[in-house]
Amino acid sequence: MARSVMYLFKEKRFFRYLLAMLLPLAVLLARPIIPAAVLLFGQEIRLSTVPVDPRDIFRGDYVTLRFSIEEVDESILSERDEWALFARLGRQDAAPTGAPPLHLYVALEPDGEGIWQPVGMSLTPPKEGVYLRAAASRGPSTTIKLNYGDYLRRYYVKENTGLELEDAARRGKLTAIVKVWRGRAVLTSVEKSI
Repeated sequence: MARSVMYLFKEKRFFRYLLAMLLPLAVLLARPIIPAAVLLFGQEIRLSTVPVDPRDIFRGDYVTLRFSIEEVDESILSERDEWALFARLGRQDAAPTGAPPLHLYVALEPDGEGIWQPVGMSLTPPKEGVYLRAAASRGPSTTIKLNYGDYLRRYYVKENTGLELEDAARRGKLTAIVKVWRGRAVLTSVEKSI
């Protein structure tokens, strides 16, 4: 009996050590799971961009992208959510420092050229259709600034092609190809239009 109790004690200790070793590994692997799921299950959409082109000395050329859907007029916000939004963000500027970000769900539909545009916003995810989850803050006048997350910010390109893409963006000839799944988005490529 005493021997089996000691064996059980040692077995519990083994599982604690195993858990202590696997927990950091699980934390490291959790970060790429969301973009991998978006790439696997997501729907492809096109967004218009307004980029800035810096250079990273370690990774080479990349294009920092800004999207036309990052500033949206508050008129597309559903009326039932409008009061909750303004109570949280206030009528003047962003939420108070230290407050958790307010997340909105932006419903998207393609326009005549195949570029997806916001058609509605709410505090809850839509039951159907394509939508993006974004952190919201007050913009100037009647606009709401939206942050769609890290996976839409940078796109790394081949060496010495970043300036060409920046020039195309300034002329309004650059679109981003994005995969969207359950409100999450991952930038897959950028393309110049003719």
